[in-house]
Amino acid sequence: MVDPVAPLPILDDTQARALLATLDAALADQPELDALLADYQLVRQVLDRATVGVAVLDLELRFRYVNRALAEINGVPADRHTGRCLAEVVPEIDVPAAETALNAVLADGVARTHTVEGTTPSGPADETRWWHNAYHRLESTAGIPVGLVAIVLEITEDRRIRHALDRARTRLALLDEAATRIGTTLDVDQASKELTRLLVPRLADAAVVDVVVPDRHSGAAGELLTMQRLALSTTAELVGTGASIGGAGALIRPQVGSAAERCVTGQAPVVLNFPSDEELRAAATNAARVAGYRRLGLHSAVYVPLTAGGQVIGVVIVARGGESPGFTPDEVALMVELAGRAGSGISNAQRYAHEHESALALQRALLAEPMSPHPDVECAGRYLPAGASAEVGGDWYDSVALPGGRSLLVVGDVMGHGLDAAATMSEYRSLIRALALQRRSPAGILREAERITGALGQERVATCVLALLDPAARSCTFATAGHLPPFQLDRPHRRGRLLRLPVGPPLGSAWGGHEQLTLPFAPGSTLLLYTDGLVERRHRDIEESLAALGGLDFDAAAPLEHLIDTALTGLAAGHGEDDVAILATRLAEAD
Repeated sequence: MVDPVAPLPILDDTQARALLATLDAALADQPELDALLADYQLVRQVLDRATVGVAVLDLELRFRYVNRALAEINGVPADRHTGRCLAEVVPEIDVPAAETALNAVLADGVARTHTVEGTTPSGPADETRWWHNAYHRLESTAGIPVGLVAIVLEITEDRRIRHALDRARTRLALLDEAATRIGTTLDVDQASKELTRLLVPRLADAAVVDVVVPDRHSGAAGELLTMQRLALSTTAELVGTGASIGGAGALIRPQVGSAAERCVTGQAPVVLNFPSDEELRAAATNAARVAGYRRLGLHSAVYVPLTAGGQVIGVVIVARGGESPGFTPDEVALMVELAGRAGSGISNAQRYAHEHESALALQRALLAEPMSPHPDVECAGRYLPAGASAEVGGDWYDSVALPGGRSLLVVGDVMGHGLDAAATMSEYRSLIRALALQRRSPAGILREAERITGALGQERVATCVLALLDPAARSCTFATAGHLPPFQLDRPHRRGRLLRLPVGPPLGSAWGGHEQLTLPFAPGSTLLLYTDGLVERRHRDIEESLAALGGLDFDAAAPLEHLIDTALTGLAAGHGEDDVAILATRLAEAD
């Protein structure tokens, strides 16, 4: 008698075939058993010929049966599976995870799916593969567990496609982010920092941007290359790396034959995956720093050229350390593309910075000329360029001593920004000075300036306000060309007032028709002329801004420089989107 509660044995392939032969001989005359045998043979055909792997395992997770498909997947003949466990047949897969899932199915009878990764003898040992497995428990008629069935489907190609899509999405996301973060700033240092922050920690543990110092490298063979480090970013574990490899602002002179030099002269990336100390000393920017690199745990690096317009303008260096792997060809290709995008942005920022500094130097040089009012007229002027993201404008101020003790005060603003605007500002400034010395009235100066600019075909228009101060008459005659109204502060009041004047068209508009207005101006009173950068703000009505100027608390007896400070601080000027020129004037009081 067979114990009805004892687990039924699972027969291996040889045992099953022997049993079939015995049953076939002993029971050939019993038709009802013939049908059972036919069913069993049919099931075996299904299992043996299935294109997915099928295995039967006993309670100790040893193979009792595998079909041809699974034998091919594992790279081990079917008969060499029998009686062996997973670790003996396919040791290079994640055996503990697979056994955990199988034991869980044995314990509770709930079918499970599980993804296994690793390698088997049927494939290259260095190429990871993936399989999707489904497990369910085998039970006797009494419901007693007797083993497991595992169905195995290889999904390696699907995983590789998914990984390729993930890499493509990562690549596109990085390129898009680079365009946004690097391509939209005109600050060289900021553009370089954004690039290193993109690379760390997503592609590297450390990244630097070094740019070629233009006047110190012509590209001639054997010439010593000089570079400046603009940015350095690292993971949290490598904070403080700058002391070992050189931080932002450092001048870098790569040794002859170094990876950096080869990257610049060859205009191609240089990859160093796990170099020996000897190789690293030859490739390093500074051979004396190799020990420092090793202390930091850095083991691999890639040097990628920063290019713009077909020229190398610098090098991006990325490095990995610790448990990080070496750089793959796909990663290097992505970094080359990122550096190409960044190179254009950094080159644009460099050109802008050069033009910005040139325009600023020109404007400051012009405004640095000493003002020349009469001794009984106090003057103080201030020019503030806009924030770093904006270009230098064409704002100016001036004062000119005229015959008869009078002084002409001027504040103006040329449309546009950059070198052209600064140069045009110089032309308008010189023109108004020359016309003032011809003893013309303020309105006469503007009318003649309009006639001359029209004849010369000046394309840039300018707004300005002229104030002719006459201490003897204690008066001031004003004329404006599309400019904001002057601001007057009278003692002992702490609140000033805007002077509403007849407004003429800007110079260069070809309209003409400028008028003037004479108003009293007593000793001790202060006149404030300014450009729109002092008061104009985006999303704010100009009348509100002018009202804010009128609402400031001034000390009318304070020095003129203090009054300018009050205006700039009270209106938060100098941090906006436009330049500010401001001129404060006061008649000296008799002793």
